[in-house]
Amino acid sequence: MQHYIKIFILTFFVTVLASCSEDYLDVNSDPNRAVESNMTAAVILPQAMLNTANRVGTGFGFLNNWLGYWAPGANYSPNGEEQSYNITTNFGAGLFGGINDNTYDYEFAELRARVAGENFYVAIAKTMKAHNFVQLVDLYDKVPYTEAMKGLEFIRPKYDDGKLIYEESAKQLDSAVILFKAAVANNTINADARFRDIIFKGDGAKWIKFANTLKLRHLMHQSARADRAAYITAEIAKIVANGGGFLGTGEDAAAKPAYTQDKANAYYASYGFNTAGNQATDFWRGNKTAIGFLKADGDPRIGYFYKPTVNAFPANGAEPFRTEAPAQYRGNEYGRPIDNSTYPYQIANFVSQVGGIAAAGPVTAGSFGLVKGFDQAAWILTSVESMFLQAEAIERGWLPGDKEAAYKAAVQESFRWLNVDKSKAAADASFTAWYTAQDDNGNGNVSYAKAADKLKVVLYQKYLAMNGSNPLESWTDYRRNGALPTIPLSINPGRTSPILPVRLLYPQVEYNLNTASVTAVGTISQFNSKVWWMN
Repeated sequence: MQHYIKIFILTFFVTVLASCSEDYLDVNSDPNRAVESNMTAAVILPQAMLNTANRVGTGFGFLNNWLGYWAPGANYSPNGEEQSYNITTNFGAGLFGGINDNTYDYEFAELRARVAGENFYVAIAKTMKAHNFVQLVDLYDKVPYTEAMKGLEFIRPKYDDGKLIYEESAKQLDSAVILFKAAVANNTINADARFRDIIFKGDGAKWIKFANTLKLRHLMHQSARADRAAYITAEIAKIVANGGGFLGTGEDAAAKPAYTQDKANAYYASYGFNTAGNQATDFWRGNKTAIGFLKADGDPRIGYFYKPTVNAFPANGAEPFRTEAPAQYRGNEYGRPIDNSTYPYQIANFVSQVGGIAAAGPVTAGSFGLVKGFDQAAWILTSVESMFLQAEAIERGWLPGDKEAAYKAAVQESFRWLNVDKSKAAADASFTAWYTAQDDNGNGNVSYAKAADKLKVVLYQKYLAMNGSNPLESWTDYRRNGALPTIPLSINPGRTSPILPVRLLYPQVEYNLNTASVTAVGTISQFNSKVWWMN
């Protein structure tokens, strides 16, 4: 409902902009009132960026469960709708409205920036709109685009094809890069951008890298369709030609406002600690699937994605499935109804907490894992994801480079990003020792040289590296790559489907308020109505 209200608000401001006069800009007007004259891009963008980052970090918990990363502790009654995959038009409904609402903020910021001649902010808004629109497509396929955000003239916008939205978003990113490059070359980046831009602090070169990386992500999503190969090749050539590069080691697109202990990073507050310094929740726990994958490879990152159990599992304790060593890392089976009288060791304190070993307080040089501190940056696209995207593009022959070196650099970046052993040098040493051992053991799930399918090992290690950080990207990879890796389905008794859902259903509010447009799309199934980039 909220995004329909924003259409009206946006229309109102467009009308005001078109009709304002010098008399309207009265020096006696109250500067604290949220009126057209003080609703600038610089005011709108910081909160919009933070909202985007919070959604990436904390908006997709159900996908962490579906993809084998997380599972609830047995203290809680199961979410039957989520665990059975028999979702309704109310499941995840907040994502559709929330992403649209967030995108309207960027649209209005772009409008205000254009009027003010602030092209750096125009470029930021374009980049973030492209991020959001593609995110909508990845969740729902067809969504409003050409008639979206057009005011009262299109209060009930039509739904556009996902392919069109992808291609138009690529054009928007190209335009953004041109504006960023001009702002850098002409030294016209807004003076207050280092305060208002909570992602890159006014660094235009990094914004170019982010836009390029975002476009590369969108192109990799299309890789399963042979008919897109020529388009992908041509668009990657444009990225290479602009010379801006991609996000590299240590370079995250991440929002970092002035966090405090009582106004903490949302990821920290959701999966780490509350304002009193206590554990935020005991609901989110490890899944035996991803924990098992990490154990099978002797992967030292296990303690950075998960925390050792609070209570040790007793010798010969009853459990509904076997837990491999080391026993201090344990996960639940997703969807299994647990009889706590028979299996008392599946409750939260006997199952690993997500986020790794965390400490309440600010980030320090020694902070590690996913939950690093209340003032940690809220990621939108991490250096780890960027380097895996580059490794995949190189592996497919779409970017130049050494295939094995690019793959190993991406895996190593995951160790660095998690701050394994508390420093970059130590993380590199840990990676080298582990990789060498797995290579010597002939483990094709780790070693590029020993892998039977080089592309699959890149994608498998990306799945492991993305544990808990961006499950939407992992779900997209799973759908576009033929259900890779093999993830056990929910074993909830109510499950009737032999596959994971491939999309979400449109929210009920669309059927109530935008009936003609949404019904024109046709009957939607979460199992059979594929996103356009799927085979």
